Amino acid sequence: MTSQATALSFVALLLASATVASAADLPSRKGAPVAPPVLSACSESEGIPTDAFGFTTGSDVADKGSFGTSLTYGGAYGTRTGSSNGHGLQLQGSYGLLPCLEVGPYLLGGYTNASLGGVSADSTSYGAGVEMKYRLLGRDLHGLGLTVVLDPSVNRTDPDGAGRFTTYNTGIRLFADKTLVPGKLYAALNLSHDMTWTGPDPYGRSSTFTVGGSLAWQALDGVYLSGEVRHQRRYTDLGFGNEAGYATFAGPGIYWQASKQLAISAAYNVQVAGKAKGQPGDLDLTNFSQHLVKVKAAYSF
Repeated sequence: MTSQATALSFVALLLASATVASAADLPSRKGAPVAPPVLSACSESEGIPTDAFGFTTGSDVADKGSFGTSLTYGGAYGTRTGSSNGHGLQLQGSYGLLPCLEVGPYLLGGYTNASLGGVSADSTSYGAGVEMKYRLLGRDLHGLGLTVVLDPSVNRTDPDGAGRFTTYNTGIRLFADKTLVPGKLYAALNLSHDMTWTGPDPYGRSSTFTVGGSLAWQALDGVYLSGEVRHQRRYTDLGFGNEAGYATFAGPGIYWQASKQLAISAAYNVQVAGKAKGQPGDLDLTNFSQHLVKVKAAYSF
């Protein structure tokens, strides 16, 4: 073999060794590090059902693009004079329009069976509204969930023996909640102010301020038991100037996640203290009912 052939063979051997070494290195190369998930106010590692607290509401909102519907029965019983049994239904759809923003239009229908001094005071009503919820704070990021709510509605009432009238209501609310013991115990706090215009023109003005707190305990997987206390004050104007009366309610609630899509909840409140302006007694049965019932079925798609 010539010296030239020997040199060419040596170069070929070096190239082959380099190629094998490069090929052997390929499987051991690591990709770029995966960025940790970005936390936001509307992404939580542990969700809390909004209806687990009874009449009080949790702060979670629908995920973007998700849709659900619910049917809620509300009952109100007991008044100072005569009798009054109120029944109402609310059919609502909820849609995650944007991140942290949920929009929930609803329809209302109601019937009140009442009498005063032996004279019937029955009435029927129907209406519509839209509940708009925006999540400000998330529990994972801030330790506290906080949602602001704007809830305008209109209601048409037809009482027996009297003319129909229209009621316009605007509710401004804050829903807050917090995990106390992960997977077991949760707390919620609600603040609400409802401003009401009642016609016909000139419209009467009134408002109701509510503060409510509740604890919910997950007794079994998907089953929550709750206890709550709520305090309400009624005013004869849109602000806080002329108080007509106040009432404090307390009661239990239960929530059951029957399936991945279906949830059923129920709550009961009884008035335990109160006072109506210019009226005797330890309860306000002029502006508020003595017993309140809420039953809700919700389905998510």
